This record gives sequence, structure tokens and C-alpha cells, in this order.
Amino acid sequence: MATVWEFSRFPRRLRSRWARLGLALGLIIVASLSRMALGVVDWRIPPFSLYLPAILLATLVGGWKAGAAATALSLLLAWFLFVGPWVDFGAPAPLAWLAMAVDAGTALAIVVVAGYLHVLMGRLARSQAALSERNLTYDAVFQTMSEGFALCEATWDEDGRLTDYVVLEMNPALQAMLGVGPEAVGRRLSDAAGDHGPWLALCDRVLKTGAPRSFENLNPDTGRWHEVHVTRVTPTRMGQLFFDVTELKAAQARQAEMFDELNHRVKNNLGIVIALLNMQARAGGPVLRTALGKAVDRVQSIAAVHESLSAHHNSGEVDFGGYLRNLVERLSRSILGDGRIGIDVEASSWPLSIDHAVALGIVVNELVTNAAKYAYPAPRTGSIRIRFRPVDSGALLTVCDNGCGLPADFATAGGLGAKLVKSFVAQVGGELTIRHQPGAAFQIWLPTPAPPNENPLEPATRA
Repeated sequence: MATVWEFSRFPRRLRSRWARLGLALGLIIVASLSRMALGVVDWRIPPFSLYLPAILLATLVGGWKAGAAATALSLLLAWFLFVGPWVDFGAPAPLAWLAMAVDAGTALAIVVVAGYLHVLMGRLARSQAALSERNLTYDAVFQTMSEGFALCEATWDEDGRLTDYVVLEMNPALQAMLGVGPEAVGRRLSDAAGDHGPWLALCDRVLKTGAPRSFENLNPDTGRWHEVHVTRVTPTRMGQLFFDVTELKAAQARQAEMFDELNHRVKNNLGIVIALLNMQARAGGPVLRTALGKAVDRVQSIAAVHESLSAHHNSGEVDFGGYLRNLVERLSRSILGDGRIGIDVEASSWPLSIDHAVALGIVVNELVTNAAKYAYPAPRTGSIRIRFRPVDSGALLTVCDNGCGLPADFATAGGLGAKLVKSFVAQVGGELTIRHQPGAAFQIWLPTPAPPNENPLEPATRA
């Protein structure tokens, strides 16, 4: 018996009515000749006995139109070849017409059912063809893509925790990346030595939440860096996509070295500028010493940023909380050394770019210096409070005191220091609020910076 796949190939060649009519005619002629031959052996064989299989075959192969044509031809030939002569020899006509009606009804039922099966087989054939084409495309991409890819099946324990997984597929690119062969397909993660807890925890989150995760990781076996993307394919399967970023990491390392060298040189040059300003201040009068002292403090605020960068080997950001604490400590030694004025600082960690850290460092330097000079004139004592903390919409920097307060026209009159504060706050996109209370309070709101890149996984890369 022909299979569904074999039947599905015929309709493409039988789309015209003449082709379907030819198919029906050919099958009915064959059935008629076969019935005539069998009638010689036994005349009692029903006339329509071989037409029904021919109608079924014509409908399955050519559709309902071919089946209808076969039915019409079979009824005509059955009457003229078998039923009509039988009536002429004295058989009851009503009985003959009843037999023809039953045969016609049976044939029509076959056409309806077989026509529906023909439609279903056509859909199945198209689905199989599309699936075959999709599989060919997938295989071509899977085998030739330069990125590594693995498809994995998860294994869960009774508590619903991911305990292991099996590698179902691994393309040649990933085999080369990890230094393994085709034998890696079918292996479990637990077959490899090492602590798999962090890796399984990450995969568990991906499978349960559906949110993909990506990170960079170093494979100690090959010494190569990979950017890994893990995504859920089905509730129990996940795809792992690997990109070799070794050259990119090497370039970033070279850039970081160059940045550190440049930053070190800038810090040294700023130190030379500070030394020259101090020498000039010692040679000048009181007014010049005061002016140059302020300039030294401002340059030292910039130098402190570069010192922080050198200490943390950061290529573009500064922990402003740590930088602020170091800056205040330096200010305490330089301008508040007599112990008459204390500084109380509370600062949370917060990443800021170099430009923003420099600007805010100068702002804090100006505010603390002015508070020490004007809020608590000698011999008055007091304290300056500095707070830096994150808030819902960003971060808040506050510098306040309980000293003599600000003049009424401070917002409009202000000297160079006040102008610097306003200018640098605007430069970082912040908002400055000045409050006149017992003393003075400067509150600076900062927008949230862009989050740093996340690397949630430290163990070796594995598939």
C-alpha cells in the first residue's frame, strides 16, 4: 500500500482538470476491464465491486474532483456494461435502479471521506517539506556558524531545583572553543570535575524566569575568554551561545594599561603644579598666599581623582563614596589642622565617571573651605557635616553647618567659589538647593548613572 509520503507527491502533477479527468478515466477503464474479465469467471460478481476501489484511489491521489469524475464515469459504464444488459434479459428494473442508487451513495461517501484525507495528506506533505527545509537550514547554520552553540536538557530534583543537565547538541565551533570532540554530546555537566553550583544556579534562574543572562568568562583549560549567553528554549531546555572575545579582552587590557600610565603621568604633573603653587605662595604676601592656597586645594581635588583611579585600576569610573572620604580626610589635614572645626562624613559607594567625580570634588572642596572660613571664624568652633547617599531617583550630596549662616544676597552676589559650585553642579546634570537655616545647607541631587557591566559568574566556562 502506498504511504502518505508517496501519495503526497501526486497532487502536484494533477492540478489541471484534464489531468484529474484523465486519472479518473484511466482508473475506471482499468476497473471496467478487470470486472469484465472476472465476469467471465463468475457472472454473479457485483457490477460496482471494482469501481469503489478505483474511486477511492482516484480521490486520494487527485482530490475530490478526480473522485467525482471517477464516480460519474463508473455509474455510466456500470449501467451500459453490466446493469442495462441485465435488465434487458428480464431482471426487475426497480431492483437495478436501487442497486445503482446504493452504489452511487457509497461512491459519494467515499469521495467525501477520501477527499478530506487528500486535503490532510496535502497539508502533511507541505508540513513535512517545510520541516525538512527548516532542518536543512538549521543543520547548515549549526555546522558552519563561527559562534559556539549547545542545546542542553535540564535535570531537576524533587524540590524543583536544577541539579544537572545533559548536552543534547554541540556544534563544531563550540567543540573547538572548549577543546573537546563529538563525544561531549550526551555528557552530563556532573561528568566534569569542579564546583558547578554557581553555573547551575544561573541556569536555574534562566529556566524558571525566562530572562536570558549573559556574561564574560575565562576558560582556564584553553586560556580563552568567552562571552556566554544563556537563554530558555523550552521549560526544560536551554541554549548556550558562546562568542570568543579573547582578542577584545586583550585590546581592553592594553587600553587599560595605557590609561593607567596616562593617569599616573597626569597625577605626577598635577603634583608638580601643586609644588610650584606652594613655592609661589611662600614667596608672596598674605593675600597671594590665600588665593594660591585655594588654587592648590582645587588642583589637589583633581589629583585625588587620579590617585583613586590608579589605586583601583579603573578605566573610567570612580567610587565617589571612597573618593569623598579621602578628599575630606585631606581637607581635614590641610585646612582644619588646628582641631577647632571637625568634619563628619557619611558616604555610600556610588560609581561616577571621572569628569563628574572631578567636578563634584571641586564643589565639596569649595563648600568645605568656605564653611571653615566664614561659618566658624576664629576662635569659634563647630562641625561640618557631609552626607552622600543614594535615593530613589539618583543620589543626594549634602554639605551643611551650624555656623553664622549665609548673607541674604548669596544666591545672586556670591564670589568665585559660589560661581564654581553652581557651574560644576550644572556640568554634572545635578540640581543645587541652598537652605538658610541655623547655618547653611547645600543639597545637590544627582541623576542615576548608567549601571556598570555585570559578570555574575566566575567559574570556568563549561557547556
